[in-house]
Amino acid sequence: MRYLVLAAVVAALLGSAGAARADVIGGGGGTTVINLEGDAPAFSTEVTVTDEADPDGGITTVDPDTGVPYPSGCRQVDVAAVAKSILFRTVIYKFHQIKHWCWHRGIVYDERHAWSFQGSATACFNQVYPPNAWFFTWHGVGQGGHFSEEHAWVTNCVFKIGAWNQLYPDVKISAHADGSYDSSTSN
Repeated sequence: MRYLVLAAVVAALLGSAGAARADVIGGGGGTTVINLEGDAPAFSTEVTVTDEADPDGGITTVDPDTGVPYPSGCRQVDVAAVAKSILFRTVIYKFHQIKHWCWHRGIVYDERHAWSFQGSATACFNQVYPPNAWFFTWHGVGQGGHFSEEHAWVTNCVFKIGAWNQLYPDVKISAHADGSYDSSTSN
């Protein structure tokens, strides 16, 4: 009996997505059912922004035809999809996309992006998928923006074996030729 209860408690504490259930047969002729809610991960986003040295010296140019001012600069953003254990209040993993870009005269250039992963003992990193990335038209300029997406496959596991929850962190960033950006994460 105590092993079934112990198994149910361990399953609940380790973060199973569903409810752990242990049926214990009592001596009084009845069945006692113990339902323990699992520790489903809580998801959040962390963002760090770093302005970098501008190779153009921060000069704002004005388009002679339209009169539109175009600033210049460089920036790096680190956007992370974070999964935390609700029960233990600890981080299961952080999946980052780090994106660098510069802008000048209404275009994005010198764009680079990469991913990194920080996982706890209960996070098994299985695979990173090929990134999606492309330039797009922003404010009427053909290379005025750049989109990139990094995504992976992570499982909750015990000692790198025995996965019980599959997660797919995904980080999307759209960079613009004025230094602004949009980001989103999902798990």
